[in-house]
Amino acid sequence: MSDLYQALLQDPLNFHDACYDDGFRLTADQLHDVQLAGIRKRFGELRPKLSVLDKLASEQGVDNINAIDDIAPLMFPHTIYKSYPMSYLERARFDKLTRWLGGLTTVDLDQVDASGIDSIDGWLDLLDAQTDLLVSHSSGTTGKLSFVPRTKAQWRQTVIHSGHMLRHWWGPHSGPDLFNENWPVIVPGYRRGYQAAQRANDYMIELFAGSEDNALFLYPEGKFSADIASLAGRLKSAEARGELGSLQVSDTLMQQREHLLAMEARRGQDLQDFFDRAISQFGGKNVYIAGVWTLLFNWADQGSKRGLSNVFSKDSILFSGGGKKGQALPENYREVIKGFLGFDNVYEMYATSELMAVSMQCEAGHYHFPPVLVPFLLDPDSGATLPRKDDVTGRLAMLDLMPNTYWAGLVTGDEVTWAGFDKPCECGRHGPFIYDRISRYSEKQGGDDKILCAGAPEAHDRALDFLAELSQ
Repeated sequence: MSDLYQALLQDPLNFHDACYDDGFRLTADQLHDVQLAGIRKRFGELRPKLSVLDKLASEQGVDNINAIDDIAPLMFPHTIYKSYPMSYLERARFDKLTRWLGGLTTVDLDQVDASGIDSIDGWLDLLDAQTDLLVSHSSGTTGKLSFVPRTKAQWRQTVIHSGHMLRHWWGPHSGPDLFNENWPVIVPGYRRGYQAAQRANDYMIELFAGSEDNALFLYPEGKFSADIASLAGRLKSAEARGELGSLQVSDTLMQQREHLLAMEARRGQDLQDFFDRAISQFGGKNVYIAGVWTLLFNWADQGSKRGLSNVFSKDSILFSGGGKKGQALPENYREVIKGFLGFDNVYEMYATSELMAVSMQCEAGHYHFPPVLVPFLLDPDSGATLPRKDDVTGRLAMLDLMPNTYWAGLVTGDEVTWAGFDKPCECGRHGPFIYDRISRYSEKQGGDDKILCAGAPEAHDRALDFLAELSQ
């Protein structure tokens, strides 16, 4: 344990190769020391290299970090990753979008010439080819995509980190060693694309499956288009505002959308065929399945009606997150899924695509922050930091200490209640955690989430304006 403590004091990145369980055996004082040292290290390294962070720190008067909460005024609103003008996409000004993104990463983008690019997919492909970045985008359901500048090395580290978590979450060496055993990987989604789940696929195949032949995807040849994701969000947003008729969309993009809609119309049958292939190819084996509960329940429900059960080995694992996606499922949906799949080794996470670290759910139903993820609670009305004591409710903000090329301090849109400060979780793990009753402020406020960050709100506005000016 002292070895991990000393390693984390030197650099939070040392958690990548550690026994994941040991991170929840640190004492409260050790955890404080590790996080304070990590905050100082990341802030000291990144402030001189990220002009937007330097601007915000100057506006907020933050020069020295003497306590963990001193960094709270430098948490970015999650909207910063979509703070570019929408005209950059509508007018294909990807040269300006590149300059905007360059303000959020230490990776040098000055030599990237995006002036001839006419699509988001083309822009992302260009960055893939000419830089160390693998930029991921959000779902764009609000009408605008977020772009997160994670590097190729960080995506690989993310999968390595997940592998160690799977190995040690329930205790040292309690799970599979996928780096050496190479289990089949089953994903009911796209093989390629630019969202976070697809960005990790190459490394998951390399590190978990061992080869393409040992992995199965719903759409192995298809790529989920960022342009289509953007268009879908814009259409939804325009329809909600009653402005659908004024939205101008190219014929090429509309044709791509029609193709996607045709694929979606076949999705039910495609999923059934996919799941049949999964059973035929990997039935009875140890497998790694990554999927959301809703898809898995539909599979299990249909399979159970066909008399199928226990289709994979009992040592298999399911990695999931995101809850029920707003869909109605029976109360026993988990039992139906587990009975059909034939195993009950479930790893469920709470995560956000802007950060590398995730919070895993324990047997008590609580989501635990690893030591490299520093949580904050903010008052939703004032943005002030709330006390670090049990059963306090507020807006969650987090600083991920693992990214060292972008500032991973984020104010989320989630209302949570935290604990783990006054006493450990009943599962025995130490450190802060949140209860499994997470809600979105946008839903509570009728679709509009007014984010108030810590410190002076106008300082964040000026920092965002400064970021926009960098792209001009």
